Amino acid sequence: MARKPRVHYEGAIYHVIARGNNRSRVFETDEEKGKYLEILSDYKKRYSFQLYAYVIMDNHVHLLIQIGKDPLAKIMQGIQQRYTQYYNWQHKHSGHVFEQRYKALLCEKESYVMTLICYIHQNPVRANILEGVNYRWSSHPSYVKRARGLVNVEFILDTLSSNPIKAVEKYLDLVGVAVNKPEYNNESVQGKEDQKVFLKEEKEKRRTELTWEQLIENITVEEEVNPEMLLGKCRIRQVVAARKRLIYEVIDRNLMTRTQLAKMLQMDPANITRIWQALMDNQEINAK
Repeated sequence: MARKPRVHYEGAIYHVIARGNNRSRVFETDEEKGKYLEILSDYKKRYSFQLYAYVIMDNHVHLLIQIGKDPLAKIMQGIQQRYTQYYNWQHKHSGHVFEQRYKALLCEKESYVMTLICYIHQNPVRANILEGVNYRWSSHPSYVKRARGLVNVEFILDTLSSNPIKAVEKYLDLVGVAVNKPEYNNESVQGKEDQKVFLKEEKEKRRTELTWEQLIENITVEEEVNPEMLLGKCRIRQVVAARKRLIYEVIDRNLMTRTQLAKMLQMDPANITRIWQALMDNQEINAK
């Protein structure tokens, strides 16, 4: 079964968590943490996303990102791949550096952004790091100094007060209040239902916006497969799963008929229908 696609729309805000493979230490030195920030800055310029908070721990990183036209998957793939190349070169290592699937939690309420920023900046406190909230490798110092640069601190501070000094004071008051878990991790039935409704509405609003070419690009990036293999007869498990996702999304979005899709994928139309039905049956079972 292919992975579920991430919700994508311009202006979406995500709390991203990327962990070292097997939760190993991937930011062992200040130099490595600084390199990750350098890469983050480069990709921010390239893809014009907004960064509202970050913290780089020894074995994982938290980012609060608002995307523009480019999908989060494209942004994160570039950042993670470039750091992986740097890390492997530094350590004469090969293979994965990060867990293959980073977490990207959609923040559907802009009013909750401040809570997420506090949660991210308090990560060193929860890890019992001596510096606490003043940890060097987080964006907290940028808020205290109201420093412009990598992080868009103005957007948040201006919502707290039009007076620069009072805005920082209010921020410090808020960051001093412990935040245990982000709201989207709430295990209450209502919290889960609200999230389901929101995701369903966003999907319906944008389900027909992608073209065939854009869908191919998104799937090859997110599933990490080659376009030629995706559209060919390759039987590698990862490619087959990605192809099933393509079939599901094309039919779900009404991009083309099953006969047209079968021709594009060099498949029998009956096989397209069989795969589609199996995916739908699996969804019904998971929903029960």
